[in-house]
Amino acid sequence: MSALPHPRELGAGSSFNESALWYACGVPAPGIRQGWKLYVPMTLLNAREMLHRVAPLLLGAGLHFKYVKDLTTLQHLNAGVHGYSQIGKCLVVYLADPQASFLGALKEALGPYRDQCPAVPCARPFGGRLPLFYRFGAYAGSTLALDGREVADDRGSLAHAVPEGVRDALVGFTEPEAEDPTVGRFLRRYPAFRALAQQGKSGVFHAMDATAPTLRQVVLKAGYHRGQLQPDGTDGCDLLRREIACYRLLAARGLDRMAPALLDTLDVPRKVALVLEYVDGPNFLHHKLNGRLRPRHLELAWRLIGRFHAEGVYLGDAKLANFLVGPIAEAESEADADADADADADERVRVIDLEAAGTIGDHAPPIRTFFISPEPEDPRRSDLAHFLVSVLYPYDQAGKTWTSRRVDLRACLEREPADDAEAWALERLRVLLDGAGE
Repeated sequence: MSALPHPRELGAGSSFNESALWYACGVPAPGIRQGWKLYVPMTLLNAREMLHRVAPLLLGAGLHFKYVKDLTTLQHLNAGVHGYSQIGKCLVVYLADPQASFLGALKEALGPYRDQCPAVPCARPFGGRLPLFYRFGAYAGSTLALDGREVADDRGSLAHAVPEGVRDALVGFTEPEAEDPTVGRFLRRYPAFRALAQQGKSGVFHAMDATAPTLRQVVLKAGYHRGQLQPDGTDGCDLLRREIACYRLLAARGLDRMAPALLDTLDVPRKVALVLEYVDGPNFLHHKLNGRLRPRHLELAWRLIGRFHAEGVYLGDAKLANFLVGPIAEAESEADADADADADADERVRVIDLEAAGTIGDHAPPIRTFFISPEPEDPRRSDLAHFLVSVLYPYDQAGKTWTSRRVDLRACLEREPADDAEAWALERLRVLLDGAGE
């Protein structure tokens, strides 16, 4: 992947400035406080080419625009690290006065990239599967002046992409996109009422199963087409297809009780979804952040990982957040846990988020929450190392963000444990490294 072009490379001359994450180009920012914003989403694979194609058009039209400075920022933006509503906002154009000739030229320039980029969640599409979206918003600040009053610029809502009282001056340049009726029927069977997680590649929702004799809670997971595109070109739909295949692999190898039950799936062009049993319980990361993580929890997960490995399956992203603790593990005392140390882990915890899992020996996708050094080549040792790192990582330390989750395993051994759970993890990490001859 090539680095993103500098504004001078795009022909901006000296008419640009920069911040930590952005280049701002063209004429000075509009003097008016609010107006139309165009968003051009890009991916790691096409951003450089798209900027070379679109920037001269924007400069020639005398417009002010900004774009992300580097591929890392683009990747984080599309992953939802800067907020779900910011996904896809890689190139932002300030269009105070929409002109038909310019919009026609812009749509033509973006034609080769139809269906190649993520959607911008809280903006209206121009349609035709073009990577072009819009909304009406503040150019500075966080409020709009509408009908003589100040109102919040709600950037996190698609319903407010064109606020009430604003005439949509761009709707005439859009074209409708037909939705596959199969998708609508599927979603009506599982109406979602709460988002559990929203990111660039997929959304996870708390939903109801309207097809059951009595209403029951389920988890609906939907993959986003071209969302958070990976360096190898896979997107959220590809990853969910992989997860569905992993659930079937678990069933074939007698491991399906160790994960929420797979209840239903949808797989059509541009849309993949699965419906899972809803497990009512917190994950182990929740326990850690609330000071309730105990060695007995970790032993249960450790045994569970071992069961997967014994059946030839690796997890790929084995971390605290991907283990749900059930009522039995919650209720048992330390004495009960010691007396029942040989009980099956599948009666205690469930593992979730299997899009990175697979058969040992197969190619694994580069999906990791942590980037550890040294990274074991054996996926089984990698699972164990990532799990231990997820116990030791200082989540509450100031300045720790998604971008800083790079961990030196040997450096971990030099720290003092903060609690019994960390002491447990350090002991096993030391054995893991010594056994590998690191």
